[in-house]
Amino acid sequence: MRWSWLFLSLLFVSTGCRHAGIPTLPASHGHLSLAMERLLAKQDRPPGPLWEASLRNDAVLSLDTSTLEVEPEQAPAVFAEVVQILRGTPGEEELTRALRDLRAVCDAGFHEACRFVREEFSNPKMISGGQYQFSKEMLEQQKFAFMVFRCRINTEGQVRDCTIVEGEGMDGAEQNLAVLFRSRFSPATLAGHPMSIPYTFSVRFSPVPRWDGLSTAEVLAWARLRVSQYPQSAPAWGNLALELAEHAPEDPLYPQAVARAHALSPRAWWPATELAWQRVQAGQYVAAMMAVRFPLRRERGNPYVLETGAAAHFGLGQCTEALKAQERAVGLLPEEWPTPERERFQRKLKDYQTACAGASPSRATAASP
Repeated sequence: MRWSWLFLSLLFVSTGCRHAGIPTLPASHGHLSLAMERLLAKQDRPPGPLWEASLRNDAVLSLDTSTLEVEPEQAPAVFAEVVQILRGTPGEEELTRALRDLRAVCDAGFHEACRFVREEFSNPKMISGGQYQFSKEMLEQQKFAFMVFRCRINTEGQVRDCTIVEGEGMDGAEQNLAVLFRSRFSPATLAGHPMSIPYTFSVRFSPVPRWDGLSTAEVLAWARLRVSQYPQSAPAWGNLALELAEHAPEDPLYPQAVARAHALSPRAWWPATELAWQRVQAGQYVAAMMAVRFPLRRERGNPYVLETGAAAHFGLGQCTEALKAQERAVGLLPEEWPTPERERFQRKLKDYQTACAGASPSRATAASP
Protein backbone atom coordinates (compact mmCIF):
# COMPACT_ATOMS: atom_id res chain seq x y z
CA MET A 1 0.00 0.00 0.00
CA ARG A 2 1.38 3.38 -0.95
CA TRP A 3 0.69 7.00 -0.21
CA SER A 4 0.36 9.30 -3.18
CA TRP A 5 3.08 11.88 -3.59
CA LEU A 6 3.58 14.91 -5.73
CA PHE A 7 6.41 17.37 -6.29
CA LEU A 8 5.16 20.89 -6.86
CA SER A 9 7.00 24.12 -7.48
CA LEU A 10 6.50 27.00 -5.10
CA LEU A 11 4.03 29.27 -6.85
CA PHE A 12 0.74 30.80 -5.95
CA VAL A 13 -1.16 29.03 -8.68
CA SER A 14 -0.13 25.54 -7.66
CA THR A 15 -3.72 24.58 -6.76
CA GLY A 16 -5.00 25.44 -10.24
CA CYS A 17 -5.98 21.94 -11.29
CA ARG A 18 -8.54 21.77 -8.49
CA HIS A 19 -10.14 25.15 -9.26
CA ALA A 20 -9.89 25.31 -13.05
CA GLY A 21 -12.62 26.68 -15.32
CA ILE A 22 -14.83 29.75 -15.62
CA PRO A 23 -15.81 30.85 -12.09
CA THR A 24 -19.38 31.08 -10.94
CA LEU A 25 -20.67 34.27 -9.34
CA PRO A 26 -20.66 35.63 -6.75
CA ALA A 27 -16.90 35.37 -6.37
CA SER A 28 -14.26 37.52 -4.72
CA HIS A 29 -11.89 39.79 -6.61
CA GLY A 30 -8.98 37.57 -5.58
CA HIS A 31 -10.64 34.40 -6.83
CA LEU A 32 -11.68 36.04 -10.10
CA SER A 33 -8.20 37.40 -10.78
CA LEU A 34 -6.62 33.99 -10.27
CA ALA A 35 -9.25 32.23 -12.39
CA MET A 36 -8.62 34.79 -15.13
CA GLU A 37 -4.87 34.17 -14.95
CA ARG A 38 -5.38 30.45 -15.41
CA LEU A 39 -7.65 31.01 -18.36
CA LEU A 40 -5.22 33.41 -20.04
CA ALA A 41 -2.30 31.07 -19.40
CA LYS A 42 -4.13 28.22 -21.08
CA GLN A 43 -4.87 30.40 -24.09
CA ASP A 44 -1.24 31.54 -24.33
CA ARG A 45 0.28 28.08 -23.90
CA PRO A 46 -2.23 25.38 -24.85
CA PRO A 47 0.14 22.39 -24.62
CA GLY A 48 0.98 21.07 -21.18
CA PRO A 49 -0.41 21.73 -17.69
CA LEU A 50 -0.66 25.26 -16.33
CA TRP A 51 1.69 24.73 -13.42
CA GLU A 52 4.44 23.56 -15.76
CA ALA A 53 4.16 26.77 -17.80
CA SER A 54 4.55 28.73 -14.57
CA LEU A 55 7.71 27.05 -13.29
CA ARG A 56 9.99 29.46 -15.12
CA ASN A 57 8.56 32.44 -13.27
CA ASP A 58 9.04 30.66 -9.96
CA ALA A 59 12.71 30.04 -10.59
CA VAL A 60 13.27 33.69 -11.43
CA LEU A 61 11.33 34.69 -8.31
CA SER A 62 13.48 32.38 -6.23
CA LEU A 63 16.65 34.09 -7.39
CA ASP A 64 15.37 37.63 -7.00
CA THR A 65 15.56 38.26 -3.28
CA SER A 66 17.04 41.73 -3.77
CA THR A 67 15.23 45.04 -3.99
CA LEU A 68 16.85 45.85 -7.32
CA GLU A 69 14.72 48.14 -9.48
CA VAL A 70 15.47 49.45 -12.95
CA GLU A 71 13.90 52.62 -14.28
CA PRO A 72 12.12 52.19 -17.63
CA GLU A 73 14.55 54.51 -19.41
CA GLN A 74 17.50 52.44 -18.14
CA ALA A 75 16.03 49.09 -19.16
CA PRO A 76 17.30 48.87 -22.78
CA ALA A 77 20.91 49.54 -21.77
CA VAL A 78 20.82 47.08 -18.86
CA PHE A 79 19.28 44.44 -21.11
CA ALA A 80 21.93 44.94 -23.80
CA GLU A 81 24.69 44.58 -21.21
CA VAL A 82 23.22 41.33 -19.87
CA VAL A 83 22.87 39.85 -23.36
CA GLN A 84 26.49 40.72 -24.11
CA ILE A 85 27.64 38.95 -20.94
CA LEU A 86 25.64 35.86 -21.82
CA ARG A 87 27.29 35.68 -25.24
CA GLY A 88 30.58 34.95 -23.49
CA THR A 89 31.42 32.38 -20.83
CA PRO A 90 29.94 33.84 -17.64
CA GLY A 91 30.76 32.40 -14.25
CA GLU A 92 28.23 31.36 -11.62
CA GLU A 93 27.98 34.79 -9.98
CA GLU A 94 27.60 36.47 -13.36
CA LEU A 95 24.78 34.11 -14.32
CA THR A 96 22.95 34.73 -11.06
CA ARG A 97 23.35 38.47 -11.46
CA ALA A 98 22.28 38.29 -15.12
CA LEU A 99 19.04 36.49 -14.29
CA ARG A 100 18.34 38.92 -11.45
CA ASP A 101 18.96 41.88 -13.78
CA LEU A 102 16.72 40.38 -16.46
CA ARG A 103 13.92 40.09 -13.93
CA ALA A 104 14.38 43.71 -12.89
CA VAL A 105 14.36 44.86 -16.51
CA CYS A 106 11.23 42.80 -17.17
CA ASP A 107 9.60 44.36 -14.09
CA ALA A 108 10.43 47.76 -15.56
CA GLY A 109 8.08 46.98 -18.43
CA PHE A 110 10.75 46.12 -21.02
CA HIS A 111 8.97 43.14 -22.55
CA GLU A 112 11.92 42.08 -24.69
CA ALA A 113 13.61 41.02 -21.45
CA CYS A 114 10.50 39.08 -20.42
CA ARG A 115 10.53 37.23 -23.73
CA PHE A 116 14.26 36.58 -23.42
CA VAL A 117 13.79 34.91 -20.03
CA ARG A 118 10.84 32.92 -21.30
CA GLU A 119 12.79 31.64 -24.28
CA GLU A 120 16.33 31.39 -22.89
CA PHE A 121 15.81 30.26 -19.30
CA SER A 122 15.25 26.54 -18.82
CA ASN A 123 14.01 25.31 -15.47
CA PRO A 124 15.47 22.13 -13.95
CA LYS A 125 13.71 18.97 -15.11
CA MET A 126 13.66 15.74 -13.16
CA ILE A 127 15.53 12.87 -14.78
CA SER A 128 15.19 10.31 -12.01
CA GLY A 129 13.87 10.21 -8.49
CA GLY A 130 12.67 7.77 -5.87
CA GLN A 131 9.19 7.30 -4.46
CA TYR A 132 9.01 7.00 -0.72
CA GLN A 133 6.75 4.41 0.94
CA PHE A 134 5.41 5.04 4.42
CA SER A 135 5.39 2.37 7.06
CA LYS A 136 2.27 0.31 7.69
CA GLU A 137 1.76 2.12 11.00
CA MET A 138 1.74 5.54 9.34
CA LEU A 139 -0.65 4.34 6.67
CA GLU A 140 -3.04 3.11 9.32
CA GLN A 141 -3.04 6.55 10.95
CA GLN A 142 -4.53 8.02 7.75
CA LYS A 143 -2.82 11.37 8.32
CA PHE A 144 -2.05 14.02 5.74
CA ALA A 145 1.46 15.38 5.48
CA PHE A 146 2.62 18.45 3.59
CA MET A 147 6.32 19.25 3.54
CA VAL A 148 8.19 22.15 1.98
CA PHE A 149 11.93 21.98 1.37
CA ARG A 150 14.09 24.89 0.29
CA CYS A 151 17.06 23.48 -1.64
CA ARG A 152 19.54 24.22 -4.38
CA ILE A 153 19.88 22.33 -7.66
CA ASN A 154 23.50 22.63 -8.74
CA THR A 155 25.01 22.62 -12.22
CA GLU A 156 25.34 18.83 -12.05
CA GLY A 157 21.59 18.47 -11.47
CA GLN A 158 22.04 17.39 -7.86
CA VAL A 159 19.80 18.57 -5.01
CA ARG A 160 21.88 20.11 -2.23
CA ASP A 161 21.77 22.48 0.76
CA CYS A 162 18.17 21.74 1.76
CA THR A 163 16.35 23.31 4.68
CA ILE A 164 12.93 22.27 5.92
CA VAL A 165 10.43 25.13 5.58
CA GLU A 166 7.44 23.00 6.58
CA GLY A 167 7.58 19.58 8.19
CA GLU A 168 10.39 19.91 10.74
CA GLY A 169 10.16 16.91 13.08
CA MET A 170 7.37 15.31 11.06
CA ASP A 171 7.48 11.58 10.46
CA GLY A 172 9.04 11.02 7.07
CA ALA A 173 10.72 14.43 6.73
CA GLU A 174 14.27 13.10 6.81
CA GLN A 175 13.35 10.18 4.57
CA ASN A 176 11.92 12.58 2.03
CA LEU A 177 15.04 14.68 2.13
CA ALA A 178 16.92 11.52 1.26
CA VAL A 179 14.57 11.03 -1.71
CA LEU A 180 15.39 14.54 -2.90
CA PHE A 181 19.12 14.02 -2.49
CA ARG A 182 18.92 10.85 -4.60
CA SER A 183 16.98 12.61 -7.35
CA ARG A 184 18.70 13.83 -10.49
CA PHE A 185 17.73 16.78 -12.66
CA SER A 186 18.90 18.39 -15.81
CA PRO A 187 20.22 21.71 -14.43
CA ALA A 188 18.71 25.10 -15.04
CA THR A 189 20.23 26.94 -17.98
CA LEU A 190 20.30 30.56 -19.04
CA ALA A 191 21.13 31.12 -22.71
CA GLY A 192 22.56 27.60 -22.73
CA HIS A 193 24.77 28.07 -19.64
CA PRO A 194 24.11 25.59 -16.79
CA MET A 195 23.55 27.36 -13.49
CA SER A 196 22.88 26.54 -9.87
CA ILE A 197 19.60 27.90 -8.55
CA PRO A 198 17.60 27.83 -5.33
CA TYR A 199 14.55 25.63 -5.67
CA THR A 200 11.57 25.00 -3.43
CA PHE A 201 9.91 21.59 -3.34
CA SER A 202 6.46 21.06 -1.90
CA VAL A 203 5.74 17.40 -1.22
CA ARG A 204 2.21 16.37 -0.35
CA PHE A 205 1.41 12.95 1.02
CA SER A 206 -2.17 11.83 1.41
CA PRO A 207 -4.02 8.56 1.89
CA VAL A 208 -5.61 7.97 -1.51
CA PRO A 209 -8.34 8.92 -2.30
CA ARG A 210 -9.20 10.97 0.79
CA TRP A 211 -7.54 14.27 -0.22
CA ASP A 212 -9.83 14.92 -3.18
CA GLY A 213 -12.83 14.17 -0.98
CA LEU A 214 -12.11 16.81 1.66
CA SER A 215 -14.91 19.22 2.47
CA THR A 216 -14.40 22.97 2.18
CA ALA A 217 -14.29 23.22 5.97
CA GLU A 218 -11.54 20.58 6.10
CA VAL A 219 -9.52 22.31 3.37
CA LEU A 220 -9.71 25.64 5.22
CA ALA A 221 -8.86 24.00 8.54
CA TRP A 222 -5.81 22.39 6.92
CA ALA A 223 -4.72 25.74 5.47
CA ARG A 224 -5.10 27.50 8.85
CA LEU A 225 -3.17 24.73 10.58
CA ARG A 226 -0.25 25.17 8.18
CA VAL A 227 0.16 28.89 8.92
CA SER A 228 -0.19 28.34 12.66
CA GLN A 229 2.56 25.73 12.57
CA TYR A 230 4.79 27.53 10.04
CA PRO A 231 4.19 31.29 10.36
CA GLN A 232 7.24 32.14 8.22
CA SER A 233 6.25 29.92 5.29
CA ALA A 234 5.34 31.80 2.11
CA PRO A 235 3.68 28.69 0.59
CA ALA A 236 1.50 28.26 3.68
CA TRP A 237 0.28 31.86 3.71
CA GLY A 238 -0.18 31.89 -0.06
CA ASN A 239 -2.23 28.71 0.12
CA LEU A 240 -4.40 30.10 2.92
CA ALA A 241 -5.00 33.36 1.05
CA LEU A 242 -6.02 31.46 -2.09
CA GLU A 243 -8.38 29.15 -0.25
CA LEU A 244 -10.00 32.06 1.60
CA ALA A 245 -10.31 34.05 -1.64
CA GLU A 246 -12.37 31.23 -3.11
CA HIS A 247 -14.27 29.89 -0.14
CA ALA A 248 -14.43 32.57 2.56
CA PRO A 249 -13.34 36.07 1.41
CA GLU A 250 -15.41 37.58 4.22
CA ASP A 251 -13.24 35.83 6.83
CA PRO A 252 -11.43 38.42 9.00
CA LEU A 253 -8.22 36.43 8.46
CA TYR A 254 -8.28 36.99 4.69
CA PRO A 255 -6.68 40.49 4.64
CA GLN A 256 -3.97 39.27 7.02
CA ALA A 257 -3.29 36.20 4.86
CA VAL A 258 -2.93 38.36 1.75
CA ALA A 259 -0.64 40.81 3.55
CA ARG A 260 1.57 38.03 4.93
CA ALA A 261 1.76 36.27 1.57
CA HIS A 262 2.85 39.54 -0.04
CA ALA A 263 5.39 40.30 2.68
CA LEU A 264 6.97 36.86 2.36
CA SER A 265 6.94 36.86 -1.46
CA PRO A 266 6.80 40.50 -2.57
CA ARG A 267 7.45 39.74 -6.25
CA ALA A 268 4.48 37.38 -6.62
CA TRP A 269 1.78 39.11 -8.67
CA TRP A 270 -1.37 37.69 -7.06
CA PRO A 271 -0.95 38.72 -3.40
CA ALA A 272 0.46 42.08 -4.54
CA THR A 273 -2.61 42.74 -6.68
CA GLU A 274 -5.07 41.61 -4.04
CA LEU A 275 -3.35 43.70 -1.37
CA ALA A 276 -3.55 46.69 -3.70
CA TRP A 277 -7.26 46.05 -4.31
CA GLN A 278 -7.91 45.97 -0.56
CA ARG A 279 -6.03 49.24 -0.17
CA VAL A 280 -8.10 50.81 -2.95
CA GLN A 281 -11.25 49.87 -1.06
CA ALA A 282 -9.81 51.61 1.99
CA GLY A 283 -8.97 54.75 0.01
CA GLN A 284 -5.22 54.18 0.39
CA TYR A 285 -4.36 54.93 -3.22
CA VAL A 286 -0.64 55.64 -2.84
CA ALA A 287 -0.12 52.38 -0.96
CA ALA A 288 -2.24 50.56 -3.53
CA MET A 289 -0.12 51.88 -6.40
CA MET A 290 3.08 50.86 -4.63
CA ALA A 291 1.78 47.31 -4.26
CA VAL A 292 0.46 46.89 -7.81
CA ARG A 293 3.27 48.58 -9.73
CA PHE A 294 5.13 45.34 -10.54
CA PRO A 295 2.04 43.31 -11.53
CA LEU A 296 1.02 46.15 -13.87
CA ARG A 297 4.29 45.76 -15.78
CA ARG A 298 3.87 42.06 -16.45
CA GLU A 299 4.04 41.01 -20.07
CA ARG A 300 0.66 39.27 -19.95
CA GLY A 301 -2.14 41.65 -19.00
CA ASN A 302 -4.72 40.37 -16.52
CA PRO A 303 -7.92 42.48 -16.54
CA TYR A 304 -8.17 42.30 -12.75
CA VAL A 305 -4.64 43.57 -12.31
CA LEU A 306 -5.37 46.36 -14.77
CA GLU A 307 -8.62 47.37 -13.09
CA THR A 308 -6.79 47.50 -9.76
CA GLY A 309 -4.18 49.79 -11.27
CA ALA A 310 -6.90 51.89 -12.91
CA ALA A 311 -8.70 52.33 -9.59
CA ALA A 312 -5.46 53.38 -7.88
CA HIS A 313 -4.64 55.85 -10.66
CA PHE A 314 -8.16 57.27 -10.54
CA GLY A 315 -8.00 57.67 -6.78
CA LEU A 316 -4.79 59.65 -7.25
CA GLY A 317 -6.47 61.89 -9.82
CA GLN A 318 -4.47 60.42 -12.71
CA CYS A 319 -7.24 60.26 -15.31
CA THR A 320 -5.12 59.50 -18.36
CA GLU A 321 -3.50 56.48 -16.74
CA ALA A 322 -6.78 55.28 -15.20
CA LEU A 323 -8.63 55.40 -18.51
CA LYS A 324 -5.82 53.66 -20.37
CA ALA A 325 -5.65 50.81 -17.85
CA GLN A 326 -9.42 50.33 -17.62
CA GLU A 327 -9.85 50.42 -21.41
CA ARG A 328 -7.20 47.73 -21.77
CA ALA A 329 -8.85 45.67 -19.03
CA VAL A 330 -12.20 45.81 -20.83
CA GLY A 331 -10.55 44.83 -24.10
CA LEU A 332 -8.85 41.79 -22.58
CA LEU A 333 -11.97 40.23 -21.05
CA PRO A 334 -12.75 36.94 -22.84
CA GLU A 335 -16.20 36.54 -24.35
CA GLU A 336 -16.83 33.47 -22.21
CA TRP A 337 -16.24 35.42 -18.99
CA PRO A 338 -19.38 35.88 -16.84
CA THR A 339 -21.60 38.60 -18.30
CA PRO A 340 -22.15 40.47 -15.00
CA GLU A 341 -18.40 40.90 -14.64
CA ARG A 342 -17.93 42.15 -18.19
CA GLU A 343 -20.77 44.63 -17.63
CA ARG A 344 -19.19 45.78 -14.36
CA PHE A 345 -15.91 46.53 -16.11
CA GLN A 346 -17.77 48.52 -18.78
CA ARG A 347 -19.69 50.52 -16.16
CA LYS A 348 -16.51 51.38 -14.34
CA LEU A 349 -14.92 52.62 -17.57
CA LYS A 350 -17.95 54.84 -18.19
CA ASP A 351 -17.72 56.15 -14.62
CA TYR A 352 -14.11 57.13 -15.20
CA GLN A 353 -14.89 58.71 -18.56
CA THR A 354 -17.71 60.78 -17.07
CA ALA A 355 -15.73 61.90 -14.04
CA CYS A 356 -12.63 62.73 -16.06
CA ALA A 357 -14.47 64.58 -18.84
CA GLY A 358 -15.27 67.57 -16.68
CA ALA A 359 -12.27 67.66 -14.39
CA SER A 360 -8.55 68.19 -14.72
CA PRO A 361 -6.49 65.10 -13.89
CA SER A 362 -5.37 66.68 -10.63
CA ARG A 363 -8.94 67.41 -9.51
CA ALA A 364 -10.70 64.18 -10.52
CA THR A 365 -12.49 62.61 -7.58
CA ALA A 366 -12.45 58.84 -7.24
CA ALA A 367 -15.69 56.98 -7.66
CA SER A 368 -16.24 53.92 -5.52
CA PRO A 369 -14.20 51.09 -7.17
